[in-house]
Amino acid sequence: MMTDLTEPTLFPKAKAIPQSLAIAFLRMMMEHARFELQVRLLQSSVAIGHGKRRRRSSKPDFGEQPRNQWKTRDRAKLMKKLIAKKLGKIPETKDIVKLLKDAIAPSDVRNRLAHGTWWSFDPRTTTIIVRGGIQRKGGETQFAYYTEMCILAVAEKFETLEAELYKLRSKIEDRRGDHDVDE
Repeated sequence: MMTDLTEPTLFPKAKAIPQSLAIAFLRMMMEHARFELQVRLLQSSVAIGHGKRRRRSSKPDFGEQPRNQWKTRDRAKLMKKLIAKKLGKIPETKDIVKLLKDAIAPSDVRNRLAHGTWWSFDPRTTTIIVRGGIQRKGGETQFAYYTEMCILAVAEKFETLEAELYKLRSKIEDRRGDHDVDE
């Protein structure tokens, strides 16, 4: 039986997805992983705190501990609280909170693409239709449409967020003099 390759495919197999769309998805996943690493590194850096008695090894794995794997929607609030507790008032707090809030929307897209059901693929528009497995409050639609360009835009957003988070963490560590502390 011959399949019409110009018609939408329900529940597409991997071979029905163009390589460019698959590569865009992989890039998004890799950029997300890099962003998540920066979140964990920031958590660990903040948890170290400050002061003369502080030692670099006091909480180097704070962000890696399961209890500190914060939900995306809770991160800004929890990070603000951790910063206040460990570092007090610092100029980077507002930017960190904003950045973590800005990460919610691309994280939602990433989660839907990674955990949702790839319901249908339309080769004419190179669009994948993904059915989400979670019904969120606020009337989020069950189906979402993603093109290669849309997925790449999410990857680029994660790349930007990761770079900005790195810069903010570096400012905190530089001011604290962490570059002078033996690891």
